[in-house]
Amino acid sequence: MWPLGGSAGATEEAAAWLAWYSHKGAFLSRVDPASGDITSYRNPLRRIDGIAVRGTRMLLTHQFHNRPVLELSRAELIDDAWVVSTQEKLRLPDQVVMCCAQGRDGVLWLRVGDSWTQVEA
Repeated sequence: MWPLGGSAGATEEAAAWLAWYSHKGAFLSRVDPASGDITSYRNPLRRIDGIAVRGTRMLLTHQFHNRPVLELSRAELIDDAWVVSTQEKLRLPDQVVMCCAQGRDGVLWLRVGDSWTQVEA
């Protein structure tokens, strides 16, 4: 199974997380740079453009640009699968811009207008 494209990336300590898609669906992969190990999971959502991971918790954003509202999902790793636990709409102080989300150590940084807003996992 080969990726057709990526939709989001994040770091968690030294590990890198990638959200990607192929002909077989959407996936999340964790890459451990020390060992080279790659662990992949089915992505519980489609069309995401932001992720942030801390342990067994993940934030995912859905592609909404040029609007002051963002769909945010929280997921938990349960029995080797990511399961969405809650979904909410965040009202932000300005419009979300393209390439708006950057995940680092469980914090999702969102580009909103000319500033950044953060959400923690």
